[in-house]
Amino acid sequence: MKYLSILSFFIFFQFNLSGQSLKKGGEMSIGQTIEFESKILKENRQVFIHQPKGFWGMDEKMSNLPVVFVLDAETQFLHTVSTIDFLSAAPLGNDLIPRSLIVGIPNTNRNRDLSPVKGMIANDSTTLEITGGGGIFLDFLTEELIPFIESNYSTSKHRTLIGHSLGGLITFEALLRKREYFDNYISIDPALGFADGTYMEEILDTLSTADLSTEHLFFAVGSTKPTFLTEEEVMMDDSDFTIMNSIPNRVFLKKIKNNQWSLNISSKFYPNENHFSIPHKSTYDGLRKLYHYYSFPEIMDYYHPKYQGKSDLVERIRAHYEMITAKMGYEVVPMEGYLNSFAFGIAPSGREDLALALFEYNIELHPNHPIVYNNLGYYYMSKGNTKGALKVFKESIELKQDDSVLEIIKQLEKN
Repeated sequence: MKYLSILSFFIFFQFNLSGQSLKKGGEMSIGQTIEFESKILKENRQVFIHQPKGFWGMDEKMSNLPVVFVLDAETQFLHTVSTIDFLSAAPLGNDLIPRSLIVGIPNTNRNRDLSPVKGMIANDSTTLEITGGGGIFLDFLTEELIPFIESNYSTSKHRTLIGHSLGGLITFEALLRKREYFDNYISIDPALGFADGTYMEEILDTLSTADLSTEHLFFAVGSTKPTFLTEEEVMMDDSDFTIMNSIPNRVFLKKIKNNQWSLNISSKFYPNENHFSIPHKSTYDGLRKLYHYYSFPEIMDYYHPKYQGKSDLVERIRAHYEMITAKMGYEVVPMEGYLNSFAFGIAPSGREDLALALFEYNIELHPNHPIVYNNLGYYYMSKGNTKGALKVFKESIELKQDDSVLEIIKQLEKN
């Protein structure tokens, strides 16, 4: 009967919805397109910018944002934005990675810009004339684009570079030549067989000799192969794509397992994804791996009866974010929405003491934000604490006049 009720509701809802007149609203935007002249590349370039937004009036003015640079933005930008926004939606409980500014770089000449050395693409000898511009492209990114982003947005120097296929090669090139500009690298199914494998040898030489102890790389490989070949047969195949991608990537995976490099490297093989389907899943997995330290899952322990006697939640959160601060190189504090969501959420579990501690910690961290006072005021109202609610609402309007809050104060003072 339960399932029949659900089905009946669904049919009823569909029927009612079909009878509604739909009104078209405005378009939804996830960012902006900026165009400027690159003196290094000697051409106009577009970039896509996504600025993270707050939730319900909280976290609207975020500063010191990490920056994620996404190559092949015409195909990779949208899913990267949705992934990062979801993983960092702290007010929804997802504090898995930091809120970030996302910069997508679409191509004008992909074969030129995303090839670090000269080499043939798809056995086309004419591509030898245009490939090899990856170094100049990285100069554009580091000497023009990064300064532009820093001068126009409130960002930190904590940066991640994501590249797929040829873009994966440029991710490696940044690790080899421009590592002072980046902290994290995600290389997704790169074409490591490019230039007859000579570039992979250059990568391996650098990894064996350079001090890369502060760099972090996630390396993703898809199971791209003809369906009629086994994994063993792939390593003996001589078709173009297999030589360019499948064989060298599998070889590199084996070298990762036996490496003694100083690089902080993690990798994953995706047996059910090919070269074209792998970017979405590997972007998610790569960010989770690179920020494995960011989340604070222990907060859920305090919902359990076993933790009824523990009152050190705020102290543990404070220590956790001090650790994040040390790792990322600038001060990181919990988002307003993160503390607020768990404050309201944990109270019904019989932990009103922790709810109040979280509300007060939010005020300590954000003393100039009226919304954190208002949220504590709403909580006091829900508990019938008129005196406490009046106190914090009055503190809120001292920071910013708000007619709705003034009306609440009037109603409370009548009671």
